[in-house]
This record gives sequence, structure tokens and C-alpha cells, in this order.
Amino acid sequence: MDQMINELSNLFLENKELIKEFKSATYKESFQKLLDTNRPLFDLIERNYVESEQKQEFLTSLATGLVSKAKGSYDSYSNKGARNNYLMDTNMLMATYIIPCIIEYKGTSSEPLADEIIKNWNQVFSQFNLQKGTFNDIDSAFRRKLCYITTAVCQHLEKGDDCYELTLLRNYRDQYLAKIPEGKDLIDQYYAVAPQIVFGINQMRQADTIYHDLYHEFLSPCISLIENDELELCKQMYSEMVQDLETTYLRYPS
Repeated sequence: MDQMINELSNLFLENKELIKEFKSATYKESFQKLLDTNRPLFDLIERNYVESEQKQEFLTSLATGLVSKAKGSYDSYSNKGARNNYLMDTNMLMATYIIPCIIEYKGTSSEPLADEIIKNWNQVFSQFNLQKGTFNDIDSAFRRKLCYITTAVCQHLEKGDDCYELTLLRNYRDQYLAKIPEGKDLIDQYYAVAPQIVFGINQMRQADTIYHDLYHEFLSPCISLIENDELELCKQMYSEMVQDLETTYLRYPS
């Protein structure tokens, strides 16, 4: 049991560099490499799970052991900022790589182990809302560019995909930004980071509050600027919002 807990814990203790690879161009390859490298661990877990007469107790021991390792590392930082950075990095790794890897192995132990880890994780780290996502969920979002910030905000405010705000902002993108010299670069930069930002926000317990604040502090003023034909000012405000969100929710550990 100790060997399995230690090796599971090493998935987040030794792979912080994967956060830098959480991009549309690199995610698939880095995910597959992590899965292939750790198949012997998942094989070991699967064998022990199948042979165990107390399967739930086995899963609980694995999950609580892993979360305990994460909590011990968290507590080892004396500085509050360092603790928060560690936890944000680790939670992102869990959501984007580790839980999806466990599920992608597709053993009989995979789904129940993922569920047990998530339950224990959210009990100990209550400021987050670690969710069960699969590799296909995340990869599809990258490929289809579904995770726009404005779309996520409007969805959380229960506005339809064809609501006034989204229609206006899409027209602004296509009719103004895409036609000015620096506009395409801004659009490409936005697509490069928006899915990761939305993914990071969605892991937060207070995601609804964050989206509510984004609407009132940035999106609503941007919409007013477009309505008043102040298109350059809108571009500046929206760029500032994305930069602020990137700083807050995307960390690239050295």
C-alpha cells in the first residue's frame, strides 16, 4: 500500500512542469507520455483492487494516503503565498492530468478510485472544487475552442449562446479585431490561454462569484464601449482582463 501511495503522490510531486504543457499544441502528447510512463503503477493498483476482498477500504486507503501527502507538502510551506501557489499548481495537475490519467487507464478500479480521490481532496482542500474530467473532455475543448471566457461567464449567468452580449462581442471580434493589424495576434493569444483560464476558474469553489464579478467589472463595460463605438478602448479593457486572469489562474512553475 505504501508503495502505491508514494507512486501516486509522485504524480503531482514530480510533474509540476506539465502545467507548462497544458496548451492545445502540447497537451495530448504530454498527457499520453504521463499515462504510458505510469501504466505499471496503474497495473499494480488494478491487480490489488481485483484481488482485494475489501475493495472500498482499499480505495479509501489509497485516496486518503494521496491527499495526506498533498496536505503534508502544503503544510511544509511557512509562507501563505507559497502555500497557495503550491495548492493551485497541484489542484491544476490533479484536474488536467492525474484524474484524467487514472480514468483513461480504464481498469475496473479507475472510475471508483478517481471518485474516492476527488471526494477526499475536496474535503481537505475546501477552497477548490476538483471535478472529474476525462482526457477526451479536455482535448475536445481545446480542439473545438469551446471554453471562451465570455461564453463561460454568460453560461454561468444563464444566458443563451445567442444572447445579446455574446452576439455583440462575436461581431466585434469578427468585424473589428480581425480586420486591424494587431487584431489577429490578439485573437490568437486569447484562444491560446482562454481554455486554461476557464478551466482554472471552474476548479474554484467560488466560480459563480468570479464569473459574476467578471461580467460586472469587465464584460458589461466592454459592451457599453462597443455600443458607444469606442472600439479601441474596448480592446484595451478586454486585453487587461485576459492578462489579469492569466496572472491569477495560470501559473507556470519554474
